[in-house]
Amino acid sequence: MFYVGTCPFCEQGSLGVRICNKAGDAVILCDECDAMWLSPEINAPPAFPEQPNLPCPCCPGNLTDDPAHWASFGEIYQKGWISAVKGELSEER
Repeated sequence: MFYVGTCPFCEQGSLGVRICNKAGDAVILCDECDAMWLSPEINAPPAFPEQPNLPCPCCPGNLTDDPAHWASFGEIYQKGWISAVKGELSEER
């Protein structure tokens, strides 16, 4: 998972770029508390999608089921968010 920082809300989770559908809509999502931002500008207060499905704010899908996934480097680049990426975490985390 490519991440853009540590969650300012829970101060524990990593903020990953999540692709929510095949159209390429993306959000920033905390992998611990599910805080969500619609851009890599994480200074604004987060939104919290309804549990447990985490509905996507951009489409009728959700952020937990296929085709939703953590963004690849190419998807982040296409979105124009590559400058926000701080690193990549291993899948084993």
